[in-house]
Amino acid sequence: MESTVGDFIRPEGWMPWNGNFALDTLYYAEYNNRGPGSITNGRVHWKGIRIINRREAKKWTTGPLLSSGIWIPYSGVPYVLTLIK
Repeated sequence: MESTVGDFIRPEGWMPWNGNFALDTLYYAEYNNRGPGSITNGRVHWKGIRIINRREAKKWTTGPLLSSGIWIPYSGVPYVLTLIK
């Protein structure tokens, strides 16, 4: 989410797998990415692939997902708990 994705990412978003392990149970979401690899038109059409909106993306930020507002400050590293834009 909100990442710069280079042109080394295949348009499908994935390299071929052997068989179909996990294809029916995965959840893979993209939100507000930029760069040549961020174009989603050629992505695979698996049921768990999602282009999500801001409201959904906020659920996957470090604040709510990892309760990181509690423990990350102690690490001393710079951080953002929510979406940037």
